Amino acid sequence: MDSEARGTTASLPPPALRAADVAAFVHGIPAGSVRALGGLDPGSLRVLLDDTAPPTGRRALFVPLMRPGPATALVEQIADHLAAMAQRLWPVWFGTIDFADCGRDGLGRAAAAARIGAAAGRTPGLLRPWAERAVRLALSGHPPRVDGTPKATEIAQLARVSGPDGLVLVVDAASPGLADDRLVRALEWIAETADLAVLTLFPELPASRPPLDRLLHDARTLASETAAGAGGADTVLSTREPARDAPASWLAPVCGMPHPLSEIEQRIAALLAADRELSSLFRFNQPIRTVRGSTYRVDLVWIEGRLAVELDGDDHALRRKFIDDRHRDYELMLSGFTVLRLANAEIEQDFGRAIEKIRDLVGLCRSRRGTEGTT
Repeated sequence: MDSEARGTTASLPPPALRAADVAAFVHGIPAGSVRALGGLDPGSLRVLLDDTAPPTGRRALFVPLMRPGPATALVEQIADHLAAMAQRLWPVWFGTIDFADCGRDGLGRAAAAARIGAAAGRTPGLLRPWAERAVRLALSGHPPRVDGTPKATEIAQLARVSGPDGLVLVVDAASPGLADDRLVRALEWIAETADLAVLTLFPELPASRPPLDRLLHDARTLASETAAGAGGADTVLSTREPARDAPASWLAPVCGMPHPLSEIEQRIAALLAADRELSSLFRFNQPIRTVRGSTYRVDLVWIEGRLAVELDGDDHALRRKFIDDRHRDYELMLSGFTVLRLANAEIEQDFGRAIEKIRDLVGLCRSRRGTEGTT
């Protein structure tokens, strides 16, 4: 290709991406590569990822980089965030491996070693010696930063703690002074040496000039018109209200499992599992396609009984979220689902009452199904 043709190709704007297609783009980033997405802030991206089930068990982890600095310092910030996320997930690591009853005595260490072996058998690339030392640190209440581990190895292993089936590392480039050659080198180094998929978020994609042009291969930008959200409600995502008390970093949920960072979902899951009547009915974070063609990820759903249970945090009181929730309920009900919303604050006051509300609606849905079967 001659220079004139190359210049013409380089000047073409990146493809516009509908809001409904953002999750597929994010989860489709190949391991070992860096991609860029413009026109979307971290909070709006979280909304889209929370409402969309990835095609695989891949997770997206957002890490905020607040301090510009040398590439090595940026890499260290990312390692710090990965270790902090591992601490937040403890005692459940590698997706479903629970170390809660592993102590620091000989019996506890033996139990931990057995579970690490199970994790290594199902997590490609997990290094058992590193995992054993990291678990010992976590059992002692320390961050899992294993001394003497090469940085690329450490980042790759910490990533497997949060995303055993693959991790997309999401970095926001909006902080002043952050988007420069040092950021590019740090992200490229992490992607290549730790074999991670990396997404860089920009308020607006930068001009295709060095060094940021290296991030623009196969970049996308959010369609500028008012876009249908993942669930179908018309919103301009970049203007959503931020969630109150949102953590600095976040991890997208995985289909079929309670959210690893939600104590409410974890407690509800444990109570349902111990309940003889309800234990076999419900599944967490399941995608539901409505008759309107939209898809929602429902916190808790009994598919056969057409019962959806949503567990609402404080952010659901925000005006934009409140409106979206009402539209979401409408489309789910239009599709034959009974919808129960439980506020986290209400659940925390009385977990037993929350379970009884779910049980009452299970009975109601069963009676309806029985009535329909006789008509």
